[in-house]
Amino acid sequence: MTRSAAAEPWWLRGNIAAGQFFFRYRNTLFPLLFGLAALCLRPRVILDRPGLDRGLVIAGMGVAVSGELVRLVTIGYEYIERGGKQGRVYASRLVQGGVYGLTRNPMYVGNGLIAIGVSMVTGAPAAYLVLIPLFLFIYQAIVAAEEAYLHRQFGAEYAAYCARVPRFLPSFRGAGHAFAGMRYHWRRSVRQDLSTITALAMALVLLPFWRRLCLDGWVAARPAWARTATLALAVLAGYGILHRLKKLGRLA
Repeated sequence: MTRSAAAEPWWLRGNIAAGQFFFRYRNTLFPLLFGLAALCLRPRVILDRPGLDRGLVIAGMGVAVSGELVRLVTIGYEYIERGGKQGRVYASRLVQGGVYGLTRNPMYVGNGLIAIGVSMVTGAPAAYLVLIPLFLFIYQAIVAAEEAYLHRQFGAEYAAYCARVPRFLPSFRGAGHAFAGMRYHWRRSVRQDLSTITALAMALVLLPFWRRLCLDGWVAARPAWARTATLALAVLAGYGILHRLKKLGRLA
């Protein structure tokens, strides 16, 4: 039995409508938000404790990288088609294998970890108070929109899937069944997620320099400029090589 939209409370309908909007414009919205954050947010030494501040920055890098690893593992085991169609949520089949057998939204778990991690690396108090809650709201709204669509599209099959697999936090009880007969396709994961890998790598290279520049000024940041520029060029070169291999079909 599918859900009736009229029977849903107004706040849920509003959340789904917001999720549909965010889904449609997500490829423009997220880079814009991070760009505005880089321009407007100013890093601070958290609680005036340099040790704590460095620890949070390092932890943020780890959280962001772990989010990208979640994405790569997800894509490498099960190709997903839920990228939308003409700006709308769309799926021709219900994906339940691989990481989708542990959590219903592994890609959004990965995205959330990346957003939290990168926000932590900025070291800006406003990132903790505004940016992280904003990204979490956006992702849960998109998930609500996708769930409403999947309930309408797949009905009882999706309801059974929801009863078996948690929405976000993974359950490993059915891991053996979820990965049965599957193998990891690393080329596919790199091919499908190359832009995200590159954007995250550039953020983790440039943000520490940006923090140093904002906190201590150009004189203190200048010694790190050559190293930062070299790493940024290396990331761009890696992207260029992989993108060329992708065009040549070497990552197929």
